[in-house]
Amino acid sequence: METNGNYELLYIVHPDLESSIDKSIDRVRSYVEKRDGKIIYEENWGKRKLAYPINKTDVGIYVLWYFNAPKNKIASIEKDLRINEEVMRFMLLVAEEKKEAKPKKEKPAVAKIVTKVEAATATKAKTKKEPKVPAETERERMKKIDEKLEALLGEEEPKK
Repeated sequence: METNGNYELLYIVHPDLESSIDKSIDRVRSYVEKRDGKIIYEENWGKRKLAYPINKTDVGIYVLWYFNAPKNKIASIEKDLRINEEVMRFMLLVAEEKKEAKPKKEKPAVAKIVTKVEAATATKAKTKKEPKVPAETERERMKKIDEKLEALLGEEEPKK
């Protein structure tokens, strides 16, 4: 029994094929559909600049698909994409299954918020260190420093 998987395919078509992009996309679509795959979502991002040049080309046409296909057919889809010269690069990934949205939680009442804020400030106030009050004033400190300097230097300098 074949099991299907969800896949994401992003591929870049050569920009010279912009006039016949629909034919190129249909060709790639046939790779998926002839192997019992079903395209769920497709999006043409259009012509965009590449991160780095590929074969002296710096732009490409980006196409994104999400599709279901049997797991044992993915290798042959990748092989066809590699052989196709119109496709400059591709990335085929296993897509994560979409999970149901979680129900929104009710917003807490304003009173609850206020009490949480008060509790947080009280905790911060307890942990906050109180600044030490200097025991001496600035003048007293400067006077002590001057005295120490004079003691170190001695009477070498003339007093003014």
